[in-house]
Amino acid sequence: MKPSSSNRNRLLLAVGIVGFLLLSTLMFTVPEGSAAVVTRFGAPVRVHRNAGLHFKMPSPFEQVYIRDARRRLSRTRLSESLTRDKKNVILVTYTVWKLDDPVKFLQAVGDIPGAEEKLDGIVSNAKNAVLGNYDFSALVSRTPAQQKIDKIENDMTSQIKAEAKNRYGIDVLEIGLQRLALPEENVRAVFDQMRAERAQFAARFKAEGDKRATQIRAEADLTAARLTAEGKQKSEEIRGRAEAAAAGIYAKAHKQDPNFYRFTRSLDSMQKIVGDQSTVVLDTQSPPFNVLKNPSINPPAQRGGR
Repeated sequence: MKPSSSNRNRLLLAVGIVGFLLLSTLMFTVPEGSAAVVTRFGAPVRVHRNAGLHFKMPSPFEQVYIRDARRRLSRTRLSESLTRDKKNVILVTYTVWKLDDPVKFLQAVGDIPGAEEKLDGIVSNAKNAVLGNYDFSALVSRTPAQQKIDKIENDMTSQIKAEAKNRYGIDVLEIGLQRLALPEENVRAVFDQMRAERAQFAARFKAEGDKRATQIRAEADLTAARLTAEGKQKSEEIRGRAEAAAAGIYAKAHKQDPNFYRFTRSLDSMQKIVGDQSTVVLDTQSPPFNVLKNPSINPPAQRGGR
C-alpha cells in the first residue's frame, strides 16, 4: 500500500524539523564585540573573536560560552582610606576595563558580575596602597603644584593592571577618582586647614597692598615736594623781577622829582601805619609825620601857575 501524499508531506516536515534541530545544535552566532569560548567536556578547546556564524559539536560534547568583550565601566563601593598624613578620606573610583583573555576570564571569574566583584577588591586594595604614599593636599589643594590626582590615578592603574590581566584575563584601561568625601570627624579639621590657607593668602595680599601703597605715597610725596619747590622757585623769580621793576620805577620817579617822591613815600608810610579807626598822638618832628608840619618837605608849589 503506497503512502498518501499527505503522509509524505508530514514525513518531510518531520525530517526537516529534526534536521533543523540537529543543525542548530551544531551552529552558534557570536555577536559583534563579543568573544566565544568553546569547551569540550569542560575543557576549553578554541576561542572565536570574530562576529558571525560558527560551528561546534552538539551537546553534551561541546558547550559555547559567549562573553561581552567591549569596554565596560565599573564603580567601587564606598570605603575609607588613609593618606600619608593620617587623614581619612572616602573615595569612589571608577574602572574602565574589557575582556582580554576569554579562557582565563571564564575560568577565573565566569561572568560580568563576577569580574566586577573581583575588580572591586583589587581596586580597593590598590587605592589604599597608593593613597598611603600621598598627603591629603594631593587630593584637595588649590595649588596646582600640590595636586597629584592624575599621578594617583596612574599609580592605581599601573598597580593592578598586571594582576588583573594575569589572574582574571581582564585588561584595565583606566582608573579614575569619581567622588571624594570626608568622614564627619575630619570635616572640622579640613575647614580649619582651608581657613588657615585663606588667611595666609589674605596676609600675603595685604602685605603686597601695603608695600604698593607705601611706594605710591612716597612717589606722590616726592612729586609734591618737587612741584612745591618748582613753584617757590618760580614765585621767587617773579617776585624778584617785580621788585626789580618796582625799584626801577621808584628810581625813575625819584630822579624826576626827589621832593615829590619823598612826599608820596611818606604818605604811603602813614597810610600803612594809621588805619581808618585809629587815634594817634603824632610827633611832627619825626618822619614820616614831619610832612604835616615841615614846609620844607611839602610838595612843591602847585605847578601850572597856581
